[in-house]
Amino acid sequence: MNKKIDTIKKVLKLTHRLQKGHIAIIILNRLLNGAVPFVSIVFSSIILDLLIAQAPFELIMKNALILIGYNCVMPLIYWGLEHVIGVNSACLNEKIDQMICEKSFDIDYDVLERQETLDLIKKAEEGINSYGNITGFCQGFAGLVEMVAKIIYALVLLLPIFIPSSVVTVGFLPHFLNQWYSGIVLLFVLVLEVLVSTITNKKSQGVQKEFFVQNVRANREYGYYFNMMFEYSLGKYIRLYKSQEMVEAKTAATLGRMENEFMKLMKKINRVQLPGFLVQFIVQAVSYIFVGLKAIFGFISVGSALKFITAYANLVGSITSISYQIIDLGIKAEYLSYFYDFMEIENKRYEGTIPTEKRNDNEFEIEFRNVSFKYANSDSYVLKHVNHKIKIGTKTAIVGKNGAGKTTFIKLLCRLYEPTEGQILLNGIDIRYYDYVDYAQLFAVVFQDFNLFSFSIAENVAFNCDYDADRVTECLVKAGLEERIARMKDGIQTNIYQQEENGVEISGGEAQKIAIARALYKDAPLVILDEPTSALDPVSEYEIYKKFDEMVEDKTSVYISHRMSSCRFCDNILVFDDGQIVEQGNHEQLLVKNGLYSKLWNAQAQYYS
Repeated sequence: MNKKIDTIKKVLKLTHRLQKGHIAIIILNRLLNGAVPFVSIVFSSIILDLLIAQAPFELIMKNALILIGYNCVMPLIYWGLEHVIGVNSACLNEKIDQMICEKSFDIDYDVLERQETLDLIKKAEEGINSYGNITGFCQGFAGLVEMVAKIIYALVLLLPIFIPSSVVTVGFLPHFLNQWYSGIVLLFVLVLEVLVSTITNKKSQGVQKEFFVQNVRANREYGYYFNMMFEYSLGKYIRLYKSQEMVEAKTAATLGRMENEFMKLMKKINRVQLPGFLVQFIVQAVSYIFVGLKAIFGFISVGSALKFITAYANLVGSITSISYQIIDLGIKAEYLSYFYDFMEIENKRYEGTIPTEKRNDNEFEIEFRNVSFKYANSDSYVLKHVNHKIKIGTKTAIVGKNGAGKTTFIKLLCRLYEPTEGQILLNGIDIRYYDYVDYAQLFAVVFQDFNLFSFSIAENVAFNCDYDADRVTECLVKAGLEERIARMKDGIQTNIYQQEENGVEISGGEAQKIAIARALYKDAPLVILDEPTSALDPVSEYEIYKKFDEMVEDKTSVYISHRMSSCRFCDNILVFDDGQIVEQGNHEQLLVKNGLYSKLWNAQAQYYS
């Protein structure tokens, strides 16, 4: 309960900070809207009594015009405020989505890739975009305020019914009804209604929450299968392998499970809510009989009877709704707590403050000093006691079998991970003490699983909306894409892939060249290729590595591969095996040793002859 209350406070503060005045406008709108039926009740009862008393036509019309004018003006005010609320809600949702995006980008890479973090992100997204969305929460909170106001409005109108009339009474029933304590009857059924409705609402909300939690996975599966039908990149496989029936069957099966669960949900809700409907019928019957008898015995007018019955119905409905609103807000707060759990994820990375040295000679030295690393929730070390120095200006190849620790070595170098043991030093200083953003500018990396986005080619190369078009073109020419770009109508402004309008498809080789052009554009002192050409044959891979080496001849370069083709032109070769550097030297030196490198080279030699 304390966590829910804490979440409610956080949501209200966050909403006020992101969209000032939003909650106040919603509450004002609800207060005005809540008053509408009560004003109509008062004037309708007055007009009815005037008609029965055959009052002057002018007096009747005056009250009628007031009622008509009020009912005409209030919808206009409500419409205007709803328009403002709609705009504010859209802005608020955009700001919340932006917060989630910014937090996702800010989370340490090693924290982000953990399964528990990914699950929390999914919960935060589903919570904030479904039952726990903040705009809905604000409406629910304002609805609670409206119900309180309606209770006050109703009590004010009901007070006269408890005041004894001066009419002379004969008999027990008339005498009882003319006493103030006769209101105990209405109070009793009111308490009964509140108790039953609170219990049924709580059970109903619990059933719905259980349904939501149970169907998170089913919703995700259905969304996946449904989106497959519109994913153009999958279209060729679905058609070539005639898998339409399989996709449709899986979609239908998932949808069938969801429909069955929904039918079970409706049956449970109907069973839970049945007592509430019966009690509502009893309350209405008692209120009609009570007020009707008062009118029959002459204690109140016909118009007042109409007013009291309607006011009492609103009172009962408002008190019942309050219990529902409180339970509903609690559940919304619980969903929103996932959002706050996500937003409060703490980074483990030490935030350094030292700027990297701005040296014209780019003379840097990076040292791995007894570095070991294992992933979270794992007891096995991926790297073990690695010691090595990389001097700026050298060309280093890192080779070894798959799973030997090559890519992890690079991710540690780029500070995507922190060492479990040992240190990584830049010019003798632990890299954790450097400003992270500043340190990251030292590296231009093309990973094996590089990504391009459905942006323009220029934006993919510069990785920024602001870019130097001449530099972009120069890098694309160096990467070997000059002719392909020349054939495109919009040149470097051409959008790739189909997400953007007029997007074009590019081949895997062209994508690799754009990724390489991106690394060139960054113009970082240390450039790394982490097997981005693994899908190519060894000869083609060697040619690309060799050409890239010529492009970055004045920079430090690191080439990672499980093949040997990238090694022959490098100053130093690191041979990884089982998380350790087992050999190092140049190509000729390692062949002479007749160790692991020699075995790997001889196994692949047929491809290089």
